[in-house]
Amino acid sequence: MTKLFIEYLANQMKSSKIEKYLELALKAAAAASHELLSHLTDHNESLVIRAKRDGSLVSSVDLESHRIIEGIIAEAQIPLISEEGVLPPFNERKDWPLFWLVDPLDGTESYLKNRSGFAVNIALCDSQGPFLGVIADPLAKIMYAGAVGIKPFTCSIESIANRTPIEHQHSSAPFLLVTSWNENVPWPELLPAGCNASEFISKPVSGALKFCQIVTGQADVHVRSGSYMEWDCAAGDGLMKSIGLQIRSRETGLPLVYNSMSLRVGGLWASRFHPAD
Repeated sequence: MTKLFIEYLANQMKSSKIEKYLELALKAAAAASHELLSHLTDHNESLVIRAKRDGSLVSSVDLESHRIIEGIIAEAQIPLISEEGVLPPFNERKDWPLFWLVDPLDGTESYLKNRSGFAVNIALCDSQGPFLGVIADPLAKIMYAGAVGIKPFTCSIESIANRTPIEHQHSSAPFLLVTSWNENVPWPELLPAGCNASEFISKPVSGALKFCQIVTGQADVHVRSGSYMEWDCAAGDGLMKSIGLQIRSRETGLPLVYNSMSLRVGGLWASRFHPAD
């Protein structure tokens, strides 16, 4: 065999493995979405709700979504970091070659108030960060997915096999900056260097769906000045990498680093105007 052919076979095997991981993540996100929707129909009467140490809310459905996802992706025999799971010590996880990074219910407050914008986030990461991302929008019954080497697509939570490719969209002014609802910095000050505020308009969008809008071309830039947790943005990062983009630190401009000791991210930005390194 020639060296080129051996490399081709290795890439084919890698692509096949990533596709299997993606199928697993889609299956898990769809099952979790159905669980979340089932509790919306009973007006959350069966939910147990409490506040975490940081003041954010967690409900029994967050935990059930976690259990569902954990049970399905366990097939891959890859360790898991989840917002609602038990976090392994840093010394144990810092050298993991692969790990799942999951938010079983992104936007708990929106969910509890029956507002749109909550999501299920599943990412698969290696030492370089997320390379696969699935974001489910249960209310819209749609999932956004992609990976390095696998172009992004949408599919229904009812039928993960029927994929609709996300076509590349060319941006034109006025460009759209999407922000968090609780963003405190005036939006013209949020824009990355090189962006002209006079060419932009701004709109708040909930949770991880901001990253989906970047990938579909509905939005052009997302910036967040406050801190985030890694599971809030990892799936969006993996999804963006399917079109050659990635999320960057607002402080350094460099790609985000994952599996840190605190799992906390400072300010960040994501843009359709800046290619990945």
